[in-house]
Amino acid sequence: MIQTTQSFIEYFEGIRRRTLNFVRLIPPAQFDWSPREGEFTCGDLVRHLAATEQTFVGAALEGTWRYRGHDRALASTFDEAIAYLDACHVEAMTALRHLNDAELSQPRASLKGPPAKAWRWLMALVEHEIHHRSQLAVYLMLLGVKPPHLYGLGVEDVIALATT
Repeated sequence: MIQTTQSFIEYFEGIRRRTLNFVRLIPPAQFDWSPREGEFTCGDLVRHLAATEQTFVGAALEGTWRYRGHDRALASTFDEAIAYLDACHVEAMTALRHLNDAELSQPRASLKGPPAKAWRWLMALVEHEIHHRSQLAVYLMLLGVKPPHLYGLGVEDVIALATT
């Protein structure tokens, strides 16, 4: 369980920083690329992350569910999408700072099913972000771009450490 809003914000800043390491590797010329028709494009993924961060924060704050969408018109270029992701992040974290620690354990409405405590919606935000970061890692590999290591070690490094 999340104990304080501030500790969650600090934790999520690290999650977002690592996600941005992946986003910044998208070749701008491939920003509208997807692995097949009907799938999210790279740009859709970036815009989706921006919109859903605000969705989950709204759920944690008020139990409201608003999704702005991931339409290309929101940020059509690579640079615009990074700026949009950053601006939405600042907006969401600023709003989240108004959630006092006692409210973390209060129930908030769900889209379907029973309500969940505010802290659970914040953890869903993390899980959602990591899910789409992994999707972006696959996209990068399909584009011939090596995704960054999350914590400075690749699987090769871990194997080497384990055998020494």
